[in-house]
Amino acid sequence: MSVTKPKLLFIYKTPSSFVLKDRELLARNFKVISFSFNPTKKFLTPLELLKEFIFLLVHIWKSKAIVCEFADYHTVLPTLFGKLTGKPCYLILCGTECYSFPSINYGNHNKKLMSMATCFSISNATHVMPVHKSMVLSNYTYSDSDYLQQGYKAFCKNVETPFTEINYGYDSTKFFKSKKSNPDSYRDKNSFLTVAVNAKGSTFFRKGIDLIIELAKHCPDYNFTLLGVKDELNHLQLPENITLLPPVPHTELINYYSRHEFYLQLSIAEGFPNALCEAMLCECIPIGSDVFGIPDIIGDTGFILKKKDVAQLKNLVAEAVKSDKITLAKKARQRIIENFPEEKREEKFMSVIN
Repeated sequence: MSVTKPKLLFIYKTPSSFVLKDRELLARNFKVISFSFNPTKKFLTPLELLKEFIFLLVHIWKSKAIVCEFADYHTVLPTLFGKLTGKPCYLILCGTECYSFPSINYGNHNKKLMSMATCFSISNATHVMPVHKSMVLSNYTYSDSDYLQQGYKAFCKNVETPFTEINYGYDSTKFFKSKKSNPDSYRDKNSFLTVAVNAKGSTFFRKGIDLIIELAKHCPDYNFTLLGVKDELNHLQLPENITLLPPVPHTELINYYSRHEFYLQLSIAEGFPNALCEAMLCECIPIGSDVFGIPDIIGDTGFILKKKDVAQLKNLVAEAVKSDKITLAKKARQRIIENFPEEKREEKFMSVIN
């Protein structure tokens, strides 16, 4: 006799790979009813809120709980409905809802109304699940241009909502070193990869693309690949050792990870970057900035840039190319397998929701 799964409402913004993976994890234990809050234009946000209101009104009564990915305008109604109906509402915090970086115009708390919506949601949620503990409250030392404290508690005062750190999890059978893209050699020697979809506006600086371009100018013998950009960087005079590639399907990333020796994650702000973990599973040696979850992910398997400074980065890269690359590459994969398996995230999800 089959057991009927309890109904759970899942509300998110855009269907990115990590959002879809969370929905898949929840679907193993619940009948998931999804709503994508994704207005095509900003002025259509009120209409999207009306659609969300109707969705909640129809489905809330027979649901066990509400789970929302990110916190923003789209989580105000779910947390309010949760309060009014007694249904628990859980928020998965992924990054931007915990930050304010005015220098690059990034973070929910860089905009007053969005900050109010975010703080209301976090304050009224049943439980919040940041993907890394630094997103609750942490000192920020990588760059001196912005607030020296980050995390939602730095901007949402007197929040008492309980929280549980739940790191992203990864399937090592889906990400591994592939020989398909480069069957004749182990890796392209002294090759560096960064995945940065839509690298314009604040994303250009947040992902550290500006720093990578400067590094490439100082290291003409090394090759740098920016994957996920279309035409947004064509206006720049880029050095010849930078290759721009358009976005590819998520399933094809393994071939690009496997072709490069190093993965660069030089972000100014990044909660728990999926691409970094996927690259490490494919035995890329990680080089990352000293922000939020990145040092915990890398551990002793790669290199950490303490300050946003091209001279320091150049020295770090020089150290990296002379390292025992085969040993570090193996350690990088093993670190993700041991510390961040997909099963661990699912278990923590269930322990909080149940």
